[in-house]
Amino acid sequence: MLDNIFTAEPNVLEMYLLQPSIFMKSTILILAIFTSLLSCAQTTENIMHDGLNRSYIYYTPSSWSQDQSLPVLFVLHGLLQNASSIMDVTNFNEIAEENNFIVCYPNGINTAWNADMNVSISDADDIGFIESLREHFQNTLNTNPSKQYLTGFSNGGFMCHKIICESNQCFAAVASIAGTMSDVVYENCNPQHTPDLLHIHGTLDTTVPYIGSPLTGVSVDDLLEFWSGYYNCDITPELVSMPNPVLLDLSFPERYSYTNCNEEELELIKVVGGGHQWPGILTIWGGVGQINMDFYSPQIIWDFLEGKECPQTTAIADHHADHKREIVKFIDFTGREVAFASNQLVIAIYDDGSRQIMMKSTL
Repeated sequence: MLDNIFTAEPNVLEMYLLQPSIFMKSTILILAIFTSLLSCAQTTENIMHDGLNRSYIYYTPSSWSQDQSLPVLFVLHGLLQNASSIMDVTNFNEIAEENNFIVCYPNGINTAWNADMNVSISDADDIGFIESLREHFQNTLNTNPSKQYLTGFSNGGFMCHKIICESNQCFAAVASIAGTMSDVVYENCNPQHTPDLLHIHGTLDTTVPYIGSPLTGVSVDDLLEFWSGYYNCDITPELVSMPNPVLLDLSFPERYSYTNCNEEELELIKVVGGGHQWPGILTIWGGVGQINMDFYSPQIIWDFLEGKECPQTTAIADHHADHKREIVKFIDFTGREVAFASNQLVIAIYDDGSRQIMMKSTL
């Protein structure tokens, strides 16, 4: 019926114009559909960082509004992939919609991340780029600064470990898939923050071998030994049962949980017989080798990340106790500095870096 309004059949058009109630109801319906599409949005944007125009895709769930402070998940693609391809492969948008979080897919330069790989790929400041994106989303989308998460595949997985080792910003939890640490990152890793960590890797991965290689870096066993030592966990992890319902994929998962760590959670899903792939995703675009179909890795990853928060340090708590916060400036939801006007929703930025949504009422 709505199509007939615009095809201009005389009798139908006259009915809508001469009967305001019908016309208004149709207009309201069109606006409601349009508003629904806007509130559940996939957007491609660019941001300047270190003299480079960096691009990314992000998705906001339909429940999102500017007064909410939602978690955000950054998904880092593999080598020769990009933001669009990893979004299509993993379908984290659907999980974000169902679980009410924002997901972002950044693009590396020339389809690569500078993870200090043993074979040099990129020299871009990718840690700074991800940190800038994180701050940008806090300023423009009011994302929760204590619930920032990372996941990455292959080269993106290497990048996740480098970010943990070198970033001064806290990511509450991280999941890497088929990507370990280069020798350089491994030898110089000195984290300022210790996120909960999940690693997923196939034992028959020929691209990033489970046992390590001179071209890729350390083995999975060395990687987990490093993190378990840094987190002060028990040396031997506990084997947690995972189902193996699909026998034709010639592989099966084993989940290992490290116990008695300081405060962190550390887990490994070892896919015995698995290749360089996202488990549970039957596609030729995900990676190389045998695909294990016993579990859906994007959902397992979100189940691990969800709800985890960056801790508040004692120093910050003491600072707040002795110092009254002062507002430095106000910004709008695009990040622009604005005046604190009446009946306008703004974000107050305090001198300790915290943020608060405020509105001055004329009542």
